[in-house]
Formats: sequence, structure tokens, C-alpha cells
Amino acid sequence: MQPPQPYAPVILKLLQGVMYSDDPHWDRLQSYLTPIKDYFGKIGLQVQNYETEGFAYLEQPDPDPNDRADPLPRLTVRRQLSFKVTILCVLLREQLRQFDSSNTTDRRLVLSIEELRDLLQPYLPDGNNEDRFRREVDGLVKQVVELGFLKPMSGQDENYEVRPILKAKIDADLLELLKQKLDAYANPPAP
Repeated sequence: MQPPQPYAPVILKLLQGVMYSDDPHWDRLQSYLTPIKDYFGKIGLQVQNYETEGFAYLEQPDPDPNDRADPLPRLTVRRQLSFKVTILCVLLREQLRQFDSSNTTDRRLVLSIEELRDLLQPYLPDGNNEDRFRREVDGLVKQVVELGFLKPMSGQDENYEVRPILKAKIDADLLELLKQKLDAYANPPAP
């Protein structure tokens, strides 16, 4: 058996999901980026490296409809998000945009569960049932944590870091389009 390449840990980390700059192998990713991209390119994957933002992930491009070759099987299953999870993701992405544009020295955006509830309040009518609203928000937050867009802060109950991967998944153009749709949803025209 051959000894593994020096960038093998990075390959394995990327296959597991998003890699962030606080990972002990982050510097190795940056040092060996070209051979890592070449490795994944041979199997139809692309490394999306956002060095200044501090994250990287694998992406599998959609097959070319004009290509007659058999398309590669999907590495991961695409999941369609529910309407309410999409709302939360768009609201979080907008919070990231505002956070990035402010003159702050903080590197991470952290929101409490109460701040998340306040964000969602206009979009989730509670029907005067505060307990049901709180449970619904808690469930949505849990789903977004599972997607990797929020990370619970260790030692800080009910505080969540908004993960920068949202910037890659919802770019500025898509954010503006979705915000317009959300505004129309939250503020329907008067009859």
C-alpha cells in the first residue's frame, strides 16, 4: 500500500462536508489547493474555496444536457427546503450581509434564539399561541443546524453562530430576489 498524500486529510474532510478556517487542516488545503482540485476534478467534483471568507466545500456541477456521456451519479442528494426553512435561511443570509457591511471587528455572527424568533415573527403568524410559535421556531432552527447553516455555540445556551457557507448557497442576486418575495409575503397588498 502506498503512503497517503500529504493532503489526504483535506480530501477526507471535504468529502465529509464544509471545511472552515478553524479546522486544523485549513492551511494544508490552501498549500495543496491545486493538487486537491486536480484530484477532485478527475471524479467530476469542484472545490469551492472561499479563503477570505474562511470556508471551502465540494460542488458537483449539473451535467451538461448536450453531453451524450452517461452522467455521473450524484455524490449527495439534493434536498428541497420547506418554505419556512427557506424563510429562515434568507433572513440569516440578510443578517450576514448586514453584519459584513458593518464596521465590526467580530469575525462571527452570533444570534440568540430570541433574536431568531424576532426575525421570524412577521413570517410565522403565531395565532396568539406563544408556545406553539416558540416550538415552531425551535424546530426550524434545529433543521437549519442540521443543514450546517447554524452552529450552536458551546457553553452558550440558545446562541447560534451563523455559518458563512450561506453566502455561497444564497448569493447577493438570489438574496435580493428572495427578499422581494418575502416582503410581498409579509406585507400583502390591501384588498
